[in-house]
Amino acid sequence: MRNILTICILLLSLTVCSAQKKGNVNFLNLSLEQAFEQAKKDGKQVFVNYSTKGCTPCKIMENTVYTNPSLAKKMNDNFVCIKLDPIEDKSIENRARYEHKVSGFPTFIFFNLKGEIVSNDVGFKSVEEMTQLVDKALK
Repeated sequence: MRNILTICILLLSLTVCSAQKKGNVNFLNLSLEQAFEQAKKDGKQVFVNYSTKGCTPCKIMENTVYTNPSLAKKMNDNFVCIKLDPIEDKSIENRARYEHKVSGFPTFIFFNLKGEIVSNDVGFKSVEEMTQLVDKALK
């Protein structure tokens, strides 16, 4: 009986967690190269969010902007989304700094399927501002 109760609680908590994630932007744990491969398979563009663990605006956006259901749906439907941390992962630091011109966090870069930057911006964005960036990248 105790095992059945434990299993029921576990299943319920998994259901609640997956329901909460449905309204979030789905950031995949991929390298930039892997994101482009996935985007080609899915017929999507690529969105890169350069951020760091110590970035307060990044954390605020993670909790308030990327959880907006309307924005999340638009981004998940049209982009393969990834987060890259050039402070933690030194192997991407040079690309971030010199190729993608990352000068602050968060930095947002939207790529087309050819790997060309179609839009980019830096700094905290509200849901409305982020939606405008997404719309601009989709034009």
